[in-house]
Amino acid sequence: MVVGNFPLVSPLPLTLLLVAFGLAAWANGMYFLGIGASKAEGSADPAKTVGVISLVAGVVGFVNVGYMIFIVGGNGVAVAALATLYASFFTVLGMSLIWGLDLRPVANICLPIAFGSLPFITKFFDKDLLFQSIMVVWTVAFVAIFLTVYGRFQAKWLGWILLFTAFWTFFLPALRIALGETWLIMS
Repeated sequence: MVVGNFPLVSPLPLTLLLVAFGLAAWANGMYFLGIGASKAEGSADPAKTVGVISLVAGVVGFVNVGYMIFIVGGNGVAVAALATLYASFFTVLGMSLIWGLDLRPVANICLPIAFGSLPFITKFFDKDLLFQSIMVVWTVAFVAIFLTVYGRFQAKWLGWILLFTAFWTFFLPALRIALGETWLIMS
């Protein structure tokens, strides 16, 4: 199976990566929408739980980076760079939420991650319209995160963007890969 110009030795690791990142994006989106975001009396802060989900996704991401470097090789090494950006983001976000740290530095890394992802549109995901669109959607999401943290964008809108992002950029590709399908790939 091939994703863009990226051959998969096995679809399982990338599918797991996509599902883990998708769950983290979904949990963050729900939180920004205010769903399950209020602390119930005597209970833990839901932001910390969202942080744990994000941290687990980051760790899964780094495990997959190792897979891409040492098992896949070739273009997998370059795609590992992309996965490292996302794994770093989710790891740092998770740790920041768990420990109640300032999110502005996390927002600051969103911009280089957003724009660092764009070259993958043509270099590694050539003719794969789904994965090309993923890079655009995540660029929008990362800019929205940056703007929200700095009070320039409404958290509710970021929540909707993250839910869409979870579905379009993680769950849908995981489904396509798991089923061995080729929709949205140009021949």
